[in-house]
Amino acid sequence: MKQEITIIDIARKAGVSTATVSRVLNGTGSVREDTRKKVEEAVRELDYQPNIVAKNLSTARSNVIGVLVSDVRNPFYANIFVECEMYANEKGFSLLLYNFLDSESLERRCYDMLLARRVCAIVHIGGSVDRMDGNAEIVKKIGEISQRIPVVTSAPVEGTRSGCVQVDNEHCMKKLMEYLFELGHKRIALAGGNENVRSTYEKRRCYREMMERQGIGYGNYYIADSGTYNEQGGYLVMREIFQKDPLPTAVIAINDLVAVGVVHAIKEKGLEIGRDISVASFDNTYIAEMMEPELTSVGNDYRLAGRRIIDMIMGMMDGKECPEWEEMPVLLEERESCSGCFLKKN
Repeated sequence: MKQEITIIDIARKAGVSTATVSRVLNGTGSVREDTRKKVEEAVRELDYQPNIVAKNLSTARSNVIGVLVSDVRNPFYANIFVECEMYANEKGFSLLLYNFLDSESLERRCYDMLLARRVCAIVHIGGSVDRMDGNAEIVKKIGEISQRIPVVTSAPVEGTRSGCVQVDNEHCMKKLMEYLFELGHKRIALAGGNENVRSTYEKRRCYREMMERQGIGYGNYYIADSGTYNEQGGYLVMREIFQKDPLPTAVIAINDLVAVGVVHAIKEKGLEIGRDISVASFDNTYIAEMMEPELTSVGNDYRLAGRRIIDMIMGMMDGKECPEWEEMPVLLEERESCSGCFLKKN
């Protein structure tokens, strides 16, 4: 039976310390080039096989891509993950998913856990990278890690070598607002979210600008901040909107989950979606198709977005010149929850 080769054997063969061998195999720390070559030569001669099969002897990284998402229970994140996973599998890679559940401390720990698994790249969607106030510790981590392996995020992280595949939030809002304007709506409310989240901030800013271009002054449009992105938040903000006079003729929910709560509150009032109040949303997940009536929603081409994320990682691995960021393509799905406004002259 062949004796198992360990890093002690490699260290003896190369004439270096076990700590040096570990740094070479893990791609961490500083090692002189001639020393690195000695270790790599010893690895080859001894036919050393690490527990996780390495693609690259100098880093001993796996063919596993780590993925960090805020909460995979949100179908937006689930859709992105699944499309990345299917395409990565075609390329011979697998994905390892970590949820940090909107916890910044868990978010930082997830990075450490992924590095301990010697992932070959990291995708980070949501959380600190999408917050307007940022997080200095996360930015520092991304800066350090992106020097060694590819990192792709859902929003630009300045001062790092990370790539970015992001949603064009202003384009999404313009597409939806123009659609509602064409239907005759002017009293339009925007429900849910938190202004400290970049995507929400950008959508709200675009919403205000487009309303003002239509000559609709503040007081005739409404932004209801829930601070959350779930059904309960949508229900509560819609009840807040019902205190307004006059009522909006259309409500835009910040995502499909919030739209569920919005619709619940409207139906509770005995009003009919699409006739009394039109409702539209962002993300265009399976939730939009399951609602009654089906929900008009602006979303991403998730399949293409997943491919762009993985292609960006592959390009970074190959040392190719990659764009600093790419935008996800946007699609508007018109469904039964929106109709022409009967108050076109108001």
